Formats: sequence, C-alpha cells, structure tokens
Amino acid sequence: MSEINNSYEKQVQEIIAIMEDKKAQDIKVYDMRGKSPFFDYSILCTGSSSRNIEAIATDIKKSLDNVRNVEGLDEANWVLIDAGDMVISVFSKDARDYYRLDDFYNGVNAEENKEEIE
Repeated sequence: MSEINNSYEKQVQEIIAIMEDKKAQDIKVYDMRGKSPFFDYSILCTGSSSRNIEAIATDIKKSLDNVRNVEGLDEANWVLIDAGDMVISVFSKDARDYYRLDDFYNGVNAEENKEEIE
C-alpha cells in the first residue's frame, strides 16, 4: 500500500515540476485521500496566457499514463485533466478568481473546530 502512495506522491512531484518549468503560478496541491470518493489529489495552478495554459496542460497530459479525459484545452481558460486518482486544473487568472476552487478545497481540508460543528 505504501508503494502505491509513493507512486502517487512521485507523480504529484512530477506534475509540480512540469508546472514550475512552464512558469505556472500559485501551484496548490490538495490531498483528498479519505475525503473524496472520486480522487486522491487535486492540483491547481494558474497560467499567464492561453498559450502558457495550453503548454502546461499538454506537457502534464504527456507525462501521465492514465489520462481519462481532458476538458477545456481548446479554450485554454480552465483545462481540467482527469487522471483517475488525480484531478489537475490549469486556470487563467480570471477563471481561477471566478470559480474559486481554492476556497472550496481549503474548506474541505481545514481542520475546523469540531466542537463548533458537533
């Protein structure tokens, strides 16, 4: 089992390296293991232009063996890559500000005061 986790973590690091190499901004990794039945990691970044977004998404897609689907590559405003246990989003700044997925994931990942909730 730890071998599986290590391979996911290695893939996450490879995706981050691609994003950094392509000058992506505001890279965030959300560990959703045990919190989502659909995927284990969500990785978000912002590209500087539609050409940059397309380049980031294309290189990530090439690096993954298990890409199930890619949405939004033609518009290159928000490219969503479904890689099974990982979901990768490459946004324009406007799209990231508009959809505010970071707010959603921060809420999901935050260890809130359980006393207030219970």
